[in-house]
Amino acid sequence: MIGSAVAVRHAIWTYAFWYVLVWAGVSAPFFLVLNRKKRWIARANRLARQSDINLPQRLEDRVAKRLRNEWFATLVLYPLFVGPWSFLSINIGIQNARFWATWFPRLAMLLPTLLVLYSFGTVVIARWNSPGPRRVSHLRKVRPREAFTAAEGYTLVAGVGANIAVVAWGLLRVHSPGRWWILDLAALALAGALWWRMEIAILRHPSAASDATELGWDDVFRFRRIRSLAVGAAWLPPFTVFLLDSMIGQQLTHFQGGSTLPLDAAIAVVVGVYLIFRQGRQQWRLDGGS
Repeated sequence: MIGSAVAVRHAIWTYAFWYVLVWAGVSAPFFLVLNRKKRWIARANRLARQSDINLPQRLEDRVAKRLRNEWFATLVLYPLFVGPWSFLSINIGIQNARFWATWFPRLAMLLPTLLVLYSFGTVVIARWNSPGPRRVSHLRKVRPREAFTAAEGYTLVAGVGANIAVVAWGLLRVHSPGRWWILDLAALALAGALWWRMEIAILRHPSAASDATELGWDDVFRFRRIRSLAVGAAWLPPFTVFLLDSMIGQQLTHFQGGSTLPLDAAIAVVVGVYLIFRQGRQQWRLDGGS
């Protein structure tokens, strides 16, 4: 038993070392290629067209820099999400019925909160520009539900339902006792409360703008952040737990090949969520933006 634990620990550290090394080697040139100023200015103008907002030349650099920072934050945090998952996928030898009975309930309990924090980390940049001597602000507070269309709201609720369903499916397959059902549902409620507080904190962060145009762009990025956070918090956990459920199914069938239909369906759901949330890119105007 001790020898097995030492071997697993050694495998984890070895994998972590090579993973960080490969990620750094691949991402460095990738970052240099994509970090061109003209590319981000073009993306800033495309965002302006999609959001139906004016982008004067004096703000192009600031908006482009913010888009680049969003992308860079995602790139930096990407290994925190993919690394552990890749290790678990590659090291099939450590997976058996006892492994999943021990670890699936714990992973299902931790993942919602961890993925909410991960999603928040990708949008945590609070201010997109340096304000001038004059400041303008909103006349009223925005409620979180105003950032979403009706279809998007239903999609977020569906994500919560999907999370409950895939967690329950996994707990049934590993025959978890009742206490884990209670703990996992409580953890899901905690993650939901944490997400809600983060959404309100982003919405109520003081605006820093010199004129109405800057205030409009502040709204664009504010709504962009809370919408990205909502999608990540609602749909990353069920998708990840679904992949865990699939790995459990492979173990229970001794890793015999099977249909790819469930995974194809999961990918189709992800694409559907993405398309639905493209429809509300002008929701920021509900707050009276310019």
